[in-house]
Amino acid sequence: MRRPEPRPEDRAGQHLMGGFPGTAPPLTLLERIGAGRLGGVILFKRNIESAAQLLELTDALQRAAARSPLGHPLLIAIDEEGGRVSRLSADFTLLPPARNLGRIGDPGLARAAARAVGEELRAVGVNLDFAPVLDLLTNPACAVIGDRSFGEDPAAASALGAAFAAGLQEAGVGACAKHFPGIGSMAPDPHETLPSSDLSLDGLRRRELVPFRGALAPGPPGGGVAAVMAAHALFTRIDPERPASLSPRFLRDLLRGELGFGGLAVTDDLEMGAIADAAQAAWDSLRAGADLALVCHTEELQERAWRRILEGLKAEEIPPDEQFRSLRRISEIKVRYAAPPLSHQLEQGDLARRHRERERIVGCAAHRAIRQKVI
Repeated sequence: MRRPEPRPEDRAGQHLMGGFPGTAPPLTLLERIGAGRLGGVILFKRNIESAAQLLELTDALQRAAARSPLGHPLLIAIDEEGGRVSRLSADFTLLPPARNLGRIGDPGLARAAARAVGEELRAVGVNLDFAPVLDLLTNPACAVIGDRSFGEDPAAASALGAAFAAGLQEAGVGACAKHFPGIGSMAPDPHETLPSSDLSLDGLRRRELVPFRGALAPGPPGGGVAAVMAAHALFTRIDPERPASLSPRFLRDLLRGELGFGGLAVTDDLEMGAIADAAQAAWDSLRAGADLALVCHTEELQERAWRRILEGLKAEEIPPDEQFRSLRRISEIKVRYAAPPLSHQLEQGDLARRHRERERIVGCAAHRAIRQKVI
């Protein structure tokens, strides 16, 4: 007998990822997760004081998710790129910025370094890393990218990015290529305002899209990146009205259509200055072809976004078949990467075993030796 499709009330939250303050989950956060109003959580430095504390935190979050109507585990994400964009505490193996890997130019080392990071993330219950950065640094004035980029050469960035993604995913952590379709030619920071470019689609194809093609391709070296993060950036010759993160021209036509991407499409943080209304933008991004909207800081905005998503799903502003295709993409990523499986995680005494494993893996000598090769 076929199981009934989940109600909009039970699946709206699967399309929403939120952040929170503090190193312990607020009661209201656990309640919203348990009610199914968040399908993912993003962690920042404000949430992490040690590897031991982080494992306790992710365990508490997943226990709340196990009580939700669908019972699906959370995507627990982090921006752990290395260098200045690093959220982890000092007891982890912290990589230098991607620029170092770009200068060395060894995809094998990039893969090994990412695998080390992924093993440590997996050991503390983080299952999605918003890395690698695939923006080409074609404009030295682009401070928001800067040393986060592998460099300006498309072929080199493609090889290094695919290898980095492969290393993370070999460790059991989903990789997310960003910031699609590439913002390294722009100077303004989308955290503050909406940057724009007059690059044509052919111009993007020749340079900016090359690393994304490499990371998205199935099979070795990358194996197909799990997720792609769309940028809050306006490309006036392609879509003069909407940033890439809210544009069907980029998400449906280019990412899904031309590039054939079948994985998870996520937005950058919708609370950035580039976006006027985070709640409405969350729904607009889903209509444009995204699967997961990020509202990273404010509970009230997350709740408004959830209500707008629920309203849109109920009204079938997105056709039902498209709604369920998107939900399946989220579910497939969770099946593959949501760590550890809840049936195993919730066994009595399992958390103590996981702490022993964490002590063995996080900051281990083998990982520190790999880091030394990247410095």
